[in-house]
Amino acid sequence: MKVLITGSTGFVGRYIVENLLNEGYEVASPVRNADKVKSLYGEKVKAYKVNFEEIPSIKQAFEDFKPDYLIHLIGILYQEPSKGITFYKVHYLYSKNLYQVAKEYGVKKVLHMSALGTHPDAPSSYHKTKYMAEQELINTGLDYTIFRPSIVLGPEQRLFFDMWKITRYLPAIALPGGGSYLFQPVDVRDLACCFTKALKDEQSSRKIYEVCGDKKVSFKELLEDIFSYWNRKVVLLPFPKVFMYIGGLIAEKILEPPPFSSDQVLMMWRDNVCGLDKDVESQAVQKLCGKEPIPYEESLRWSLEGFKKLL
Repeated sequence: MKVLITGSTGFVGRYIVENLLNEGYEVASPVRNADKVKSLYGEKVKAYKVNFEEIPSIKQAFEDFKPDYLIHLIGILYQEPSKGITFYKVHYLYSKNLYQVAKEYGVKKVLHMSALGTHPDAPSSYHKTKYMAEQELINTGLDYTIFRPSIVLGPEQRLFFDMWKITRYLPAIALPGGGSYLFQPVDVRDLACCFTKALKDEQSSRKIYEVCGDKKVSFKELLEDIFSYWNRKVVLLPFPKVFMYIGGLIAEKILEPPPFSSDQVLMMWRDNVCGLDKDVESQAVQKLCGKEPIPYEESLRWSLEGFKKLL
């Protein structure tokens, strides 16, 4: 069976590709930089250089590879308008084009990476465009499974790199709203398991799953745990969200990508935990992988041990 996967060279994509190859799938990846795919996977994964803004370019990959399944992971955390990188283009337009082609070529099932907090009432552009992409997929009539994970733990988590660099020179971090915002971190290996199992799981058809770990932790607690592991003394300074939002607006005018954005503050419109939306499935790891999520403490320790090796 053939799987076409976007975002194969990214954080989560690498773990999903590893699972797919281990289970005997034939894997190909449409990407902007084919050399990066080759450097990571050699001949194990076929690379297609694709411009996701152009439907004919996407069609070339489908025509040649003829995938049975499509996994779509591409997403961004920051906009870079001067480079034409926006939430609307990357989250919505790329998805729209990709799913139009997938429908034309009769893909059996699409697995789509969204994000926890995605909701029609969400105030951030990040979540709004994620929701638009979800609706685009649903409206195609294709079989699908949509995943909305909380923050994903793994050695490649960007938060670790950002906090490591910032606190090397400035041992203080501003906490929006005092850092009380809750996450329910999920291990990247559990998330990859959910994607792999959903390919052939008929019960996952036409469903949206929230993907969370076993423990709810505040942003402040998460940072404290990270800095404790690094034996790094960092002062955590509470700041009102409105000041952080204004600071984000200023940062966006000066730097691309900014260290934090106004949209990220808007993303904190409610806690990033499972179970708040009753019309979607929760407990994805238990239902799809048939096990309990990897415990938070174990996952964070494994992630930070791996992160140190990447420095």
